Amino acid sequence: MHSYSKPKVGVVIPVFNRKELTLRCLEKLCVDAPSSFRVIVVDSGSMDGTPQAVAEKFSHAVVLHTTPSDWWAAATNAGIRDARQNGCQYVLTCNDDNQATASAVEKLVEVAEKHPDSIVAATVCDLNSTDTVIFAGRRRSRVTDRFIYMDHFRSYEKTGRGLREVDLLHGKCTLFPVSVFTTVGLFDEKVFPHLFADDDLVLRAKQKGYRLLVDLDTVILNDQSTTGLNPYDRRLGAGKILELLVSRRSAFQISTRTRFLWRHRRSIVTFIITWLADYLRLAGIIILRWLVPEGMYRKIEQCYLRLLSI
Repeated sequence: MHSYSKPKVGVVIPVFNRKELTLRCLEKLCVDAPSSFRVIVVDSGSMDGTPQAVAEKFSHAVVLHTTPSDWWAAATNAGIRDARQNGCQYVLTCNDDNQATASAVEKLVEVAEKHPDSIVAATVCDLNSTDTVIFAGRRRSRVTDRFIYMDHFRSYEKTGRGLREVDLLHGKCTLFPVSVFTTVGLFDEKVFPHLFADDDLVLRAKQKGYRLLVDLDTVILNDQSTTGLNPYDRRLGAGKILELLVSRRSAFQISTRTRFLWRHRRSIVTFIITWLADYLRLAGIIILRWLVPEGMYRKIEQCYLRLLSI
């Protein structure tokens, strides 16, 4: 492990009322963490004792306080400001449902230093099925404005290795040089307070010339069962379907998704095609989850993903 006179990496972890999850994340991350890490936990008014527990168990972590009205983007921005004020050269955005080690973060830093002006993400696998890839980058469709997951739900053992340049990253466990925030600004907490804030910032950075890289050799684990509203992994009743369309915790919230697609459209035609295709696909997924058994649904899903990869 290296040591630096100033913190080199600000690890920003926004949290809210998930004490056990947050402590589990920090226990994994803080084992053998070097002095070059400034771990910044941004608590948005938790009522379950999260900030107190973090301060007690991880005295070297910085705990910042925001309000419950500050969602992911605003909380993460608060952490970024702290990292910049304290001289960090990089910011790692990290969710509290991750299991990421200090050595994994250091590997991302090594990649970033070899490839200046790059944003680097770890490969993400499922905590409950550690050989299953959740994220290994996204590429943009040639005919629509959709970003398609690469190697999604594929066995990690069957994916490639090395670095992969992609069209879109995420904010789960991604390393940004601080210059990104000077060049393109912080996460847009007003337009995208929660979901799509990471996608939006990464695309703005790409437009300014930053490369988007996935390190296929560096793996972190993510607990999918705690992540937002997900129509892919469960059957949804009428109430959850409505929530899917209106909740900030849903990637299918109509207002937010529409704003994102419009901001990053390639043309009005591709915007319309993509918007219609997204919600028709969502309807198809919801119906399939109710009509077919789990095993058959997964086979259909894999066929669909293979078709997209052609």
